[in-house]
Amino acid sequence: MKLKTILSVLFVTTIFSAVCFAEGADKVDLKLRLKAGESREMKITQTQNTSTTANGREGRSRGTQEMVVGLNVLSVAANGNMDVEIVCRSIKVTADGNITGKFEFDSANPKPVDSNKPEQKRFAPFSALAGSKIKIRIKPAGEFYDVRGFDAIIAKVKEKFPEMNEKDKILNVFYDEKVKEMAGNILGVFPAGPVVVGDSWHKTAGMSFIPHVPRDVDITYTLKQRKDGIAYIDAAAKFDTGVKTDHNSGISEQSAGTIQSSIEMDEATGLTRKSNIAMNISGEAKMAANQQMLQGMKASSTIQGNTVVELIK
Repeated sequence: MKLKTILSVLFVTTIFSAVCFAEGADKVDLKLRLKAGESREMKITQTQNTSTTANGREGRSRGTQEMVVGLNVLSVAANGNMDVEIVCRSIKVTADGNITGKFEFDSANPKPVDSNKPEQKRFAPFSALAGSKIKIRIKPAGEFYDVRGFDAIIAKVKEKFPEMNEKDKILNVFYDEKVKEMAGNILGVFPAGPVVVGDSWHKTAGMSFIPHVPRDVDITYTLKQRKDGIAYIDAAAKFDTGVKTDHNSGISEQSAGTIQSSIEMDEATGLTRKSNIAMNISGEAKMAANQQMLQGMKASSTIQGNTVVELIK
């Protein structure tokens, strides 16, 4: 299971899965309204299956990830802007594949990571992420405009793996701009104004942190139902990049997929009680025959993932 996808789950599905507040008998105004001193916990459970075939050689992997994340509201300004602390309380990861082998990490019972084994090095940031804290600032409309604390996480990773440098892809996912993009597709779900059951709205989300997904994906949100103080929202996205060719390398790529989610939101607290995200993505890459690769190259891959987020406190 790729680290970018896992991290994307931590920031995208866990913390800011939309907020509702009743306005009138039929309308709901979707804005973020949290109270200073509020403390909550969420549990995120993800499964992902990946299959890759390159020139007849097949690779398969299955991964599971479970996190418990704390959400502490430090302060709320007069204009509604919120300072929030995110705490990774625990993390458990398993990955198994016919090429990468088996890997397990449990922050409750951590085992030493062997820096000489590449397959273990890929998961090094998990040991730094467990117990870490970051601080963010959010506007009521969902704009994510500040993040602090990732320097400490990067320093912990480098301490265990000194050979890593600023250009290492593993570390890139911890930088501010990448985090903003990962959170953006949920932080930007709010419509321009109050909506009623049956209303839909569209948002463009940045998702380049997910393999084979284009940077910008159009997502349609629909308010399906309101019952007993709970707002039910469905979200769906479908994309097809078409064939894109890099004329320098001679590689052409194409990917397509769907992302669907359902969210149950407590209108009184504005927190997600439960959400489910299903993702199905396929991609293909081709390279014409050349002097270095006389037979050319053809590779295809599929990713099937499911993520469940639950409010446990």
